[in-house]
Amino acid sequence: MENNEPIQENRNGDPFPDAPRGVGGWLAWLIIALTILNPLFSIFLLASEFGTAEHVNPALLQMPPYVQYKWFSWGLILVCCVVSIGAGYRLWKTHVWKSVREAIFSLWIIGPLSTVVLVAYLYVNFGSLIEKSMMDILGSLFRSIFFAGLWTAYLLRSKRVRNTYAKEETPRSFSGF
Repeated sequence: MENNEPIQENRNGDPFPDAPRGVGGWLAWLIIALTILNPLFSIFLLASEFGTAEHVNPALLQMPPYVQYKWFSWGLILVCCVVSIGAGYRLWKTHVWKSVREAIFSLWIIGPLSTVVLVAYLYVNFGSLIEKSMMDILGSLFRSIFFAGLWTAYLLRSKRVRNTYAKEETPRSFSGF
């Protein structure tokens, strides 16, 4: 005789046994955003901005400060992509609380900190010429602070996250995403 009842997992160790556990919902969305969407969007956006600027003013390519800025920007994007992908991958594969802490740290690096580093570079190299772009820069900074803060709050308050990532350093094993 066949038993069609679902197998019950032992969820005694979960902080919230009635809440979901595993990579799913908003947690899955964050992991996909960190590992795929954010890096692709960042690369596409930077390439588009440089392409538009160079199409409008081809002489930019002959200006050493612009070329240096372009190299610096690509380097910064590369670092942010590596940090983002690493954080997303760790959230996906390593279910210990340290992964959550590293993801929060990464969100603040790839968002607000990278914006501040870029503004500092622009100010040192271009000085008052960046004043015209200051409103765009501030908007970008406030958006990145908002999203880093929002995801930080989610990671710290979510019952799914607390059920998925063990506070001790031994990963929890269960089937899922």
